[in-house]
Amino acid sequence: MPIFLFLLLSGLVLIYINVSAVAPGRKGKLVALGVLVAIFAGMSLRGTLAGSIVVSFFSVWLCQALLFYIPWGIFRLVRRSVIRRPMRANTVLVASRVLLAATVAVTLSLIAYGVPHNARYVLHETTVELPATVAGDSAAPANFTAVFFSDVHVDPLFDRAKLERMIADVDSIKPDYLLFGGDLADVPTGTLDEWGYDSLFKKLTAGAKVAAVAINGNHEGMQEHPGSDPGAWMRKVGFVFLDDATECIGPVCFTGRTDFQVARRRDMERRPLAELSPTDSSRPWILLDHQPKGIEDGYSGRLPDFAFSGHTHNGQFFPGNFVIHLMWRLVYGEGVLDGVPWLVSAGVDCWGPPVRVGTDADMWVVHFIVK
Repeated sequence: MPIFLFLLLSGLVLIYINVSAVAPGRKGKLVALGVLVAIFAGMSLRGTLAGSIVVSFFSVWLCQALLFYIPWGIFRLVRRSVIRRPMRANTVLVASRVLLAATVAVTLSLIAYGVPHNARYVLHETTVELPATVAGDSAAPANFTAVFFSDVHVDPLFDRAKLERMIADVDSIKPDYLLFGGDLADVPTGTLDEWGYDSLFKKLTAGAKVAAVAINGNHEGMQEHPGSDPGAWMRKVGFVFLDDATECIGPVCFTGRTDFQVARRRDMERRPLAELSPTDSSRPWILLDHQPKGIEDGYSGRLPDFAFSGHTHNGQFFPGNFVIHLMWRLVYGEGVLDGVPWLVSAGVDCWGPPVRVGTDADMWVVHFIVK
C-alpha cells in the first residue's frame, strides 16, 4: 500500500507539471489544479452517479496520460543534459497542448469501445479432476458442478441487466454450488437495499442446488463501517459467508479466507491455514481467497484440492492488462500456485471505470469429476 500511494502521488505530480504547461503562468496552474480537484472530488463522491462518471474518466485518462508524459519528460531531461539549455517556451506550450489533446482522444476511444464490451461477460466452462482419495461417502454424489464469479463492484454505473443475465444463466446451469470470490459492491449495504439488489441477489443464490458460498474482498473492507455490514448482507441474501472459516456443505468442504486488506483494516492477522484445514479428509477441499497470492509461507499440512480467486481483473484495460503480469504469478485463468490447482477470474465487472479493453468480464462453470 505505501508503494502504491507513492506511485499515485508521483503520477499526480507529473500530471500537474505537464497539464500546467498547456497555458502560460497562472492560467496553466489553475487548469492543472482544476484537474486534480476534479479527481479528488470524484473519489469523495464515488457513491453518486456524477462521482462515478468523473472517477471512470480520470481513471482511464491518468493511465493514458502517464504513457505520454513519462517519455516526454525523459526526452526533455535527456535533451537538457545534452544541449544544456531549456526548450523554447512556445515549443513546450504547443507540445503540451498536443499531448493533452492526444491523451483525451485516446481515453475517449477506450471508453467508447470498453464500456459496451464490459456490458457483456464470457461464460467459461472447464472440467477439473479430483483424486479418488477424496471421493467421500459412496452414498453421496462424487461429482459436482460449481459456478464461480467474482468482483461485481455494484456502484451507480453497474448494469443491472448483467446481474439479471447472471441469474438466468445460473437458473439454466443449475449448479450444485454458486461460489463468489469477493468485492461485491462499492456502496454501503443500505444503498444496495434501496436500489433493490437484495431481491436480485436472493434470486441469484436460489439457483444453487446445494449452497451459495461467498467470501469478502478488499473492497468489503472499505464498506465495513457503522450502518454497513457486507458479511451480514451476503448472509441475508442467501450466501454462506465464510470469513476465515471452513464449512463442509454436502459432499464438499469450503474454506473462505479473510482478505488481506480486510484483515489489515481490522488490525488483525489472518488465521493460519492449518487451523482451517477440514477435519474430514474424505471430502474435497475447495479454497476461496480473493487475492491469488497462493498458500502462506511455512504451511506444511494438507493442500486444498482446488482454489478460486479474483481481484486482478486481468488488468481490465490498456496498459493494465500488460503491467498486471509483473505483479502476480497467476493473473488469469487456470494454473497452479504452490502446488494447488488454482483458477483466477477476471471478474464479472470492474472497479472504477466500467471499461474492458483487451480483457473480458467472465463467469466460470467448473465441473468437478472424481477419478
